[in-house]
Amino acid sequence: MATSSSPTIPDRSANRLWTPDFVINLLTGHFLFASYTSLFTIIPPYVLDRGGQEWQLGIVVGSFGLVGLLIRPFAGRWTYEFGAKRIVIWGTIVFAVASLLYIPAPNVWMLVPVRILQGVGLAIAPVATSTIVVDLAPERRRAEAMSYMGNAIAVSNLYAPVLAFWLLSQFGFTSSFLFSAGTGFLGVVLAMGMSSARINARAASPSVDPNVKIPLIAGGAIFPTIIFLSYTLTTAPVNTFLPLLALERSLGNPGLYFTVFSLTSMLSMLISGAVSDRAGRATVIIPGLFLTAVAMFLLMGADNRAMFLSAGFLAGVGFGLIQPGMQSLVVDRVPARERSAALATLQQAWDIGGSGGSFIMGPIGGALGIGATFAMVGVGALAGMFGFAIGNSRKRADDND
Repeated sequence: MATSSSPTIPDRSANRLWTPDFVINLLTGHFLFASYTSLFTIIPPYVLDRGGQEWQLGIVVGSFGLVGLLIRPFAGRWTYEFGAKRIVIWGTIVFAVASLLYIPAPNVWMLVPVRILQGVGLAIAPVATSTIVVDLAPERRRAEAMSYMGNAIAVSNLYAPVLAFWLLSQFGFTSSFLFSAGTGFLGVVLAMGMSSARINARAASPSVDPNVKIPLIAGGAIFPTIIFLSYTLTTAPVNTFLPLLALERSLGNPGLYFTVFSLTSMLSMLISGAVSDRAGRATVIIPGLFLTAVAMFLLMGADNRAMFLSAGFLAGVGFGLIQPGMQSLVVDRVPARERSAALATLQQAWDIGGSGGSFIMGPIGGALGIGATFAMVGVGALAGMFGFAIGNSRKRADDND
């Protein structure tokens, strides 16, 4: 039975979204991902600077997500049991500290344990920030709230990769890694200002037996996660080879791709969340996967800056459509107490597709060329689009029976 000392459950009936805790959570997520995205344009050249070769890029970049496959399922349970605020703080601290550990790494292989440690932080903190969004948002504005978190993250792409690359070119790698760490620690400071009671992930009914563990893998999230995997695979060659693609083909600062991506994803999310809430998740997920596939095919053949930036434009729109709809879809399909588990299950697609995919793309890029990796993931995105369309239509038919 709940007592007077029990955490306060947000009053969703009030339809109030913009609370201080909601805003602080958005800012915390923003600076966590500013720390993360600043490494996009730094890690590949740093691998080469430490004596690595192209085939080793996939290993270093992909090792980031290895630990996520093991840790992230527990992140959903820990968020529920220990409170989202603690998980956000500790996950962000781990990530920021790891950014500092790149600096003394003497060779390419010493980067792998640092990447793995950093993967721990990014495996748990975003589960907690996403759960906070869901628990604070009125139910009928769930995708809209997710779109605001997506935009808070996307803003980091506007400046962090470009600024980190500029710092590298002007002052060297150390300055770039200090920038990454600094933004991470800023996120920690902000997270400390959130109310533990208001954002506690135990927003489920107090009648639920607290001794019953929530699942590590949420069954209702499995189908959306498989579909989302077809998107996250597209990030593997982008994160692994995009800086080299830009340098080899004289396409300019690779950070500009992420800037364009961020701008268009933000504009897309301004409407996609509300559209998803009103017209259904499929109305944003299907076109999002299609545009992402087209972007990958453009990168495959990009030989001028216009094609390069057009790919960033379409990829940004695609992500802006997919992200709010997919996150809301998994929450729609599970009980309230399993929300953190469902989001953790969905985010495992980043570990498998984004990080695990980098292991695969590294050797493929070395053997068949960088362009082939973008073509492969483009086909995968199209397969995900058709798979979702078929699965979604069958579920609707079953619901109507």
